[in-house]
Amino acid sequence: MNIQQLSQGILLGKWTSEELTKHALKAIADNDQSGKNLNSIAEINGDALFIARAMDKEIREKGLRSPLHGIPVILKDNIDVKGMHSTAGSFALNDLYCDKDSFLARKLREAGAVIIAKANLSEFAYWMSSQGMPSGYSSRNGQVNHAYQPGFDVSGSSSGSAVAVSARFIPISIGTETDGSIMSPSIANAIVAIKPTVGLVSRDGILPISHVQDTAGPMANNVSDVAYLLTAIAGKDENDAATHNIQIKNYIKALTRGIKNTRAGIITFKNQEVSDNCRKAYDNLRSLLRNNGCETVEIEYEDVILDDYPLLKYEFKNDLERYLASHNSKLKLLSEIIQFNKDNTERCLKHGQDILEESDKVTGQLIESEYLQKRLELDEKAHELIDGLMEKNNVDVLIYAANNVMTNCSAVSGCPSLCLPAIDQSGEPFEPVSYYLMAKAYEEDVLIQFASVIEKEISVKCKPEWVKEKYW
Repeated sequence: MNIQQLSQGILLGKWTSEELTKHALKAIADNDQSGKNLNSIAEINGDALFIARAMDKEIREKGLRSPLHGIPVILKDNIDVKGMHSTAGSFALNDLYCDKDSFLARKLREAGAVIIAKANLSEFAYWMSSQGMPSGYSSRNGQVNHAYQPGFDVSGSSSGSAVAVSARFIPISIGTETDGSIMSPSIANAIVAIKPTVGLVSRDGILPISHVQDTAGPMANNVSDVAYLLTAIAGKDENDAATHNIQIKNYIKALTRGIKNTRAGIITFKNQEVSDNCRKAYDNLRSLLRNNGCETVEIEYEDVILDDYPLLKYEFKNDLERYLASHNSKLKLLSEIIQFNKDNTERCLKHGQDILEESDKVTGQLIESEYLQKRLELDEKAHELIDGLMEKNNVDVLIYAANNVMTNCSAVSGCPSLCLPAIDQSGEPFEPVSYYLMAKAYEEDVLIQFASVIEKEISVKCKPEWVKEKYW
């Protein structure tokens, strides 16, 4: 069932928010630290059942605030939730408790959602080490494991958020992305997700890597749920300048808009081999788009990697230390975290910390000429790639079928992207293939419009074979 069906079930008395929350907690108890040992959860909200009971009482007396009213949700452990840790998976930040909600968490509470847990992630959102640190690993919580196939790469950094959804612990979760960290784990775990335009969702209260590229976004098992979740969390925030030019669209209406008289650019990549499943996904895509009145344009593209790594070093130090200055962690500087890790080598440096050390070599003031010039150049190039490609071919959306080939382009440009599974998945052998959609800034509604049609037409079923589905 999707969120709308779950919400109506609560309203009609078929089940309660408390029952849904207990179901989620039971699923976590059975297979997170035992059973399948997925290790996707960093921390449980001890107040979750009390909140769910309060939501039930309010729904009985006043009706629904929104479709999320009473629905359990999990947030990545770099997003502030009052009374819970926010550690980004770092043992060095194990004492960091939040005394207030992030803007995003507050929006979820206002919608009536029940925040039941924080999700594990790749340490510092995968900004820790280039020395063989696997996706989904952190010094505080260890390794996140795949729900479909043991040992398969869960991808990073929102790996816990993705696995919790794919394992059906909860219907919806929130991840964050700087460069691929929502899209990549969603593809690798066969779920649906949106990486919003930077500025559509406030970054206030999110432990950062880059104020230029960071965003939070919704993750779920169907397009409808990410549309409802995005509706709840999008909004202008006086504490986040990136939201001041916000353009919010009707994401729910986009679900039923259809794609008649639209144009889609179908991207293929030069000199890149594709698997049989990927080839089949392309054939299905072309057919279903045309059958629904969409004109398709074939675009052969030479993948360009926009090297944001040198820039993120400058932004990470600046942004992290600014975040820590406003929080109760004993460690306030990147250099102090690095030293803490050295003092606790066995626990903290299993895979090194060379990225942290490189990041600490810059001033943290963003005054370096090399940084400023490169950031401006890269921003212009990224927008030329997406906007230019769309304008040149006069298309409403760009789509390809593959793994995470172009996440870098949409991440650096700040433009939105969406992924959804393209083939059925149930267990081993696991070969994820997803459709990856891109659009211009603030055109998330266009992504949802196309994805909803694709999802309906291909009717892909993705669920680990061991999961016994009840509510979602």
